[in-house]
Amino acid sequence: MSRPNVYADGPWDREAQQMRVRSTFVAKNAGAEALGASVHELLPGSTGFNLHAHYGMEELFVVLSGRPTLRTGDGEEQLEPGDVVSMLPGLRGLHTFTNPTDEPARILAISNKVEPEVVVYPELGKVAVATRSPFEVPEGADKGIVAMFDIPSSD
Repeated sequence: MSRPNVYADGPWDREAQQMRVRSTFVAKNAGAEALGASVHELLPGSTGFNLHAHYGMEELFVVLSGRPTLRTGDGEEQLEPGDVVSMLPGLRGLHTFTNPTDEPARILAISNKVEPEVVVYPELGKVAVATRSPFEVPEGADKGIVAMFDIPSSD
């Protein structure tokens, strides 16, 4: 059994260079099946992921190090190491993290794994639908649907 460490400096499973975020999938790497957990390291000046809300997934975030900024539908606040925040499903859980500081910030994200999942990106005017993990298709498994669409106008 693998024992990932949330404080280890890699290996990183995903790197989003433009957003200055790198991630490791600690739950998957530890053998979890029904839980998701990732460590996201926001490098100095990180813009983070796009503001979004999950419609199936509930998330819990623990700041492991640094002072990331949490942005929600209610505004922004700087977090400290040890802070814990939860994001409920739907627009009440709208969120993203940035790192405007000169030091890296590390966040542990824990969630229930929900498929299918719908994620809305209101600032992009997009909605994503995934019937499986967007990162991999197990050999012989249903390829499912992973797609992004424009949010229809409400006019």
